[in-house]
Amino acid sequence: MRASRIVPWGILAILVMTTAFSGVAHALKAPPELSSIAYAVYDADYGYLVLEKNAYQQRSIASITKVMTLLVAIELVEEGKLALDGAVTASARAASREGTQINLKAGDTLTVEDLLYATALVSANDAAVALAEYVAGTEADFIKLMNAKAEELGLGDTHYVDCTGLLSIFSNNFSTALDQARLLQVALEHELLRSILTSTDYFLESQDRRIKNSHPLLALPGVEGGKTGATTPAGHTLITSCVRHEKRLIIVVLGARSREVRNDENEKLLEWAFGNLRTLISSEEVLTQVLIPDGVDHQVNAVLAREFAVVAATESDLEYETETQILPDLRAPIDRGDKVGELVVMRQGEEFVRLDLVAQQSTGLATWLRRIFNSMTRIFRGMGE
Repeated sequence: MRASRIVPWGILAILVMTTAFSGVAHALKAPPELSSIAYAVYDADYGYLVLEKNAYQQRSIASITKVMTLLVAIELVEEGKLALDGAVTASARAASREGTQINLKAGDTLTVEDLLYATALVSANDAAVALAEYVAGTEADFIKLMNAKAEELGLGDTHYVDCTGLLSIFSNNFSTALDQARLLQVALEHELLRSILTSTDYFLESQDRRIKNSHPLLALPGVEGGKTGATTPAGHTLITSCVRHEKRLIIVVLGARSREVRNDENEKLLEWAFGNLRTLISSEEVLTQVLIPDGVDHQVNAVLAREFAVVAATESDLEYETETQILPDLRAPIDRGDKVGELVVMRQGEEFVRLDLVAQQSTGLATWLRRIFNSMTRIFRGMGE
């Protein structure tokens, strides 16, 4: 049973609550048995690995590489250093890049926006190189930006030598399933990139044709898109982001033996994960009451801003300890939804995640007579305890 009490004014309150969530409405499903060499199921809300196979193993990743290519360029757009309508003239080097293409010819002119969509939706290698050369002068210099970003994000098992993913681990181009999940987590924080990845198609005006998003799971409920890839060293690769029940999960599959296996196993992991999603604390549950001495109502209920829900592989994944920490010096007026503290969730004695606690109701600023009345109420209540 969870503890609840009025928190003294001006004190950082820590309420320790331990609950074992062993009784669930539906039995947890066992993870699917998959043939892909590596995979990761990643909780992008709380930033942890739910389920994995060889997720820390450095591997060739093929065109999933382009997630970093897109992120580097889009951050420059957001910083005002790169214009979406900027005119890009394709070089002979970009036009000659093998693999998936939009069939650029040397001298063709496209916009930055065109190249972003072509890189993301159809994984066009020629578009990615043209974009890289426009941003940094040369692809080699653009690769430096990619590796600098990987280092900034703490992706210690990731290294790039091209902007397309055609090169493999044998050329020192590699990453891991976990690093790529974490990278997409960051990339999706950018509205423009999220909008591009979720687009079903795009009209490529320079070629007078419409290109379609090649992500195979885009039609599934909640899927935001992601990135496909395939080379002989990497096998077939796929990364997918999906939001259901206000929970974002990222699924990465590396080293599948075929496109069909890659798609099927990515979908199986997706459905398994959301099938094992459990809400542990709802956003309606009152976790404690917070004292607001100068409020019309001298206390407000503290609830979670969003429900606390996790994907569980086993029932032990549903066991947590929590600490409620209330902000000091809270003053009226407090509006419904205002942050009043944090719920610190611990797993096996270590901090797992911090969740915002907000006021469930509003309280306006009390008159001085009301404040005296509130103070007397607290005194008498304390005498009766």
